[in-house]
Amino acid sequence: MMKKSEILACIKANKKISAYELSIIDKDSRELFYVLDHLEINRAVKVKTVNIKVYVNDKKMTGSSSVLVTAADDARSLNNKLNKAVKSAKAAKNPYYPLAEKTDNIKDLKKEKKDLNAIATKAAKAVFKADVYKNGWINSTEIFVSEIREEFINSNGVDHVSDSFKIQIECIPTWSNGKEEFELYKFYESNKADYKQITEEIDEILNLAKARSKALTLKDVKLPEDLSVLVKGEMVDLLLYGFAGDMNYRSLFMHDNHYNKGDVLSNTPFDLSMKPVISGCSGSRKFDSHGTVLKSVKLIDKGIVKNSYGDIQFGYYNGEKKISGNLPVAEVKAEGTVYKNKPHLIIENFSAPQLESDSGYWGGEVRLARYYDGKKYIPLTGFSIAGNIYEDIKEVKFSKEEDRGPYYKGPKYMIFKGLKIS
Repeated sequence: MMKKSEILACIKANKKISAYELSIIDKDSRELFYVLDHLEINRAVKVKTVNIKVYVNDKKMTGSSSVLVTAADDARSLNNKLNKAVKSAKAAKNPYYPLAEKTDNIKDLKKEKKDLNAIATKAAKAVFKADVYKNGWINSTEIFVSEIREEFINSNGVDHVSDSFKIQIECIPTWSNGKEEFELYKFYESNKADYKQITEEIDEILNLAKARSKALTLKDVKLPEDLSVLVKGEMVDLLLYGFAGDMNYRSLFMHDNHYNKGDVLSNTPFDLSMKPVISGCSGSRKFDSHGTVLKSVKLIDKGIVKNSYGDIQFGYYNGEKKISGNLPVAEVKAEGTVYKNKPHLIIENFSAPQLESDSGYWGGEVRLARYYDGKKYIPLTGFSIAGNIYEDIKEVKFSKEEDRGPYYKGPKYMIFKGLKIS
């Protein structure tokens, strides 16, 4: 692979390039693959990704095109790629926008490298610590532990370097009821190694697999009307990022947003903030893909739309004075509500959660739910829920329990009423 100085020399030598962005990502990983509790593969992987974005500007227009630098490239081949990118950029122009300006360059470097193999091994032990059931087991497990160094340089003098850590675990928990085996899927991701949390989450998914093996259908259970429905995980991410996307600079510029500043989104006074970094959220970063240094923005304050956010291109188009950058992680703060003493329905797994931003439809086919009838939880499967999020969000409630995922921190459950269950 060409050195950074050699790549920069090629870019600067090409007088047809008006501006540029250079992204270099070095990823060092340890990967463990298990069948049942037997380690099949333990491998170390190092990957370097180098991407150049070249810009061709005139007074009114900006064109851009990307170049991927490979290990096979030398100065000659890279120059050829850059010339082709210039031609492509001239053919694909947008209204002019600037690149990020140099402010405080980020130098967020870790002093010591982590022992990735030791962390991966401890993570595996944490997984299998929960694998203690007679009729339930973990069919397969994949563990990925990575250290990532991201460098970003542009022609305006921006020069960032940031180190990050990520642990990812994929498991297939299985439970047998004596006649049939039932599988679920678990994906865990964090930017810190919390072995206790890993064990707790694997134990939870194994018990949900057990519930799935005993699940009834709506033919077997009569649900009351106006039942509280609790959603979590992927669906919460989908809904909240749907609202965040509605308040993105791009949505505002394209006029496909549903809300504007000052609109009442919900009668429930919750806050939604987009942030650069949240401990435990692996999606955290301190600068975005354009090199903009990220600052937190409160989009929703007590249920009212207050701000917008997004990248430098559409922020410039919208006349924003302070560009937030594309913030990666979300935090919700809300007063928790009591739901456990009344009948309710917890949706544990959707086959594929859905949200259509134009119509507001949201829902999907339910793979596993738990219905609390006032005395006990009854596992259910084989039905769907549906609603209109622009109406349902008006009276949403939130749980006291909290959750933290790759891109979200906040209440574990969003609680709705009046959904169609069929």
